Amino acid sequence: HVYAKFSDEEEAADALNILNGRYYDGRRMEVEFSPVTDFREARCRDFDEDTCRRGGFCNFMHIKPVPMCLIRDMEVDAEEERRREEMERLERERKERRRKERKREGRRDRDRDRDRDRDGEGRSSRRKGGSGGGESRSRSRSRSRSRSDSRRRKSRDRSGSEGGMDA
Repeated sequence: HVYAKFSDEEEAADALNILNGRYYDGRRMEVEFSPVTDFREARCRDFDEDTCRRGGFCNFMHIKPVPMCLIRDMEVDAEEERRREEMERLERERKERRRKERKREGRRDRDRDRDRDRDGEGRSSRRKGGSGGGESRSRSRSRSRSRSDSRRRKSRDRSGSEGGMDA
């Protein structure tokens, strides 16, 4: 029998579903939950002292230590897995940034093209004598004339009022 202790019940249920019925070392595994909550109480003390004679018929757990070479291999595998997942995460982030940049560039290009099209339409209609660009041009002229006229009046008023003070 092999016992595995999980800190989370969901992980234990996942392991049971994945491992049950699979083969290990040519033998089919029959996985089940154990009612044991405290492994210290469930272990065979005679086995710990190398005196248990019941062997496979013992109702207590015969806990064998995990070899250090297996622990090291598992640590190396876990570290490689962490590195791989980190590289995958970084690659996903890079792709997402590139996608967003392309999307922004596409918007800029569309805006630039739209502005260019608008500018081009205005110029072409002015050349052709159309009313589209000419009206906006005449409006801007009239505005600039009115502004310049008001500036002239203000400067005249100032010079006139200054002249009045001198006299």
